[in-house]
Amino acid sequence: MTVVALPAGDDFRGSPFAGADVCAEAGLSLPPGARRPRFEHDVWDFSDVIGLPVQMAPHARRLEFAPIANPAWRLVAKELMLALLAPRHEAVATLPRASRTPLHLRTCRGRLVQLTGWLNWLDAQGVVGLGEVRDGHCRAYLAHRGHARDAAGDIVGEFGPPIRRAVAQAIVDLVNYRELFSADRVERTLRPWAGASPSAVAGMPNGRDQNKTPPLADTVLAPMLAAALYLTTTLGPPAAILARQARFATRTRSVLPTTTPTAVEDIAGVLLAHRHAGDPLPRLSDHDQRARLAAGPGRPTTRCWPSALTRWPTRPASASSTGRGSVRCEPRRTRPWQRWAPSDGGVVTPKRFRPPAGTPSCPGRCLFTAAKSSPSPG
Repeated sequence: MTVVALPAGDDFRGSPFAGADVCAEAGLSLPPGARRPRFEHDVWDFSDVIGLPVQMAPHARRLEFAPIANPAWRLVAKELMLALLAPRHEAVATLPRASRTPLHLRTCRGRLVQLTGWLNWLDAQGVVGLGEVRDGHCRAYLAHRGHARDAAGDIVGEFGPPIRRAVAQAIVDLVNYRELFSADRVERTLRPWAGASPSAVAGMPNGRDQNKTPPLADTVLAPMLAAALYLTTTLGPPAAILARQARFATRTRSVLPTTTPTAVEDIAGVLLAHRHAGDPLPRLSDHDQRARLAAGPGRPTTRCWPSALTRWPTRPASASSTGRGSVRCEPRRTRPWQRWAPSDGGVVTPKRFRPPAGTPSCPGRCLFTAAKSSPSPG
C-alpha cells in the first residue's frame, strides 16, 4: 500500500465535489433514464450526453481514472477534470490561475491521458507524495516524454512542440489547481521551468511576429481569389437552384408499378399530366444521347429520359422546376383520356377523366410537349 506524505502546513478537508453529479456540474444534458456518472466513479461515461459530435469515438466519451496506480492521486485527477469541465463551481472560481472557460470533453480526455502518464511515472520513480516533486522531476519527465521510443525503449525520434506542450500542461495543472486538491498537493513553492508557460517550455511559435504559414505571393493569390469569386457569384447561384430542383424531384416523385394490366394507360396518364402542367420531360445526359445515336438512327424521343415515364409528381411543379435540363419531345399521338389525372390542386390522382372541352392539343402530334397555351392544329 502506498503511503502519501502530505505537505506540512496544508489544511486538507474533504473534496468539494464529493457526491457530485458530474454532468449536472458540467452543464451536460442527458436523456431521461440515462446513467449519470458520479464523482466517486472510476469511469465517467458520457456516451449518452446530448450534443456530442457524431465522429467522437466511444472510447473518447469516457474518462477513466483506474489506470492511475496511486488512489490519492486518482482523487486528484478527478478533482482536476471536474474543475476543467465546471470552472464556475464555487470551489474553482476562486482559484487565481484556474481556467475560466469550460473545456470540451475531448480536451479533458487528452489532459487526463497526459496526467495519468505523469503520475504513474512519478510512482515508478519512487515518489510517494506530490509534495516531493521538484523541478528536476518535471524536466526529467519532459525529456523522457519528448522522445519517441521503440519497443526496447531506445530513442528513435523526437516529438514536436504540440506533444511537449501537452506534457508540460499536465505538470503545470497540478500547480495551478493546487489549492483545490483534497488528498495530495505539490509544494507551494514549486515553479516548474521558473514559471514559464507550457507553450514556451515546448518551444511553440507564438505567432506574434508572423503567421506560421508564410503569406502567398499576389501572383498565386490573385488568380485563386478571382476563381473563387467567379464560382460564388456566377456558378454558385445556378448550381444551388439545380441542387434544390434535384432534391425536390427526388422528394416529390414516386414510381409507377412495373407490372400492371393498365401500365400503358398509367404511362399515358403521366404524359397527360406533363402536358397540362406545361412540364416537358427531362432530357437525357449528353453521353446517354450519344450512346443512343450510336446504337441506331435517331427518333423523336432520343433526347428524352425514359425513366420519367414511370414517375409522376405528387404536387404541382413550377414552370421553372425543369430548368435547362428539359427538352420538348414529339412522339406519336396518345389517347385523350387516361388513368392518371391532375385534380384541381394540380396533384395527380388515380381516376379516369376526360380533358375538358376546348383543351388545346399538341401542335406536334403528342401529349408530351404542348403547354396549355399551345394552339390547336385545326
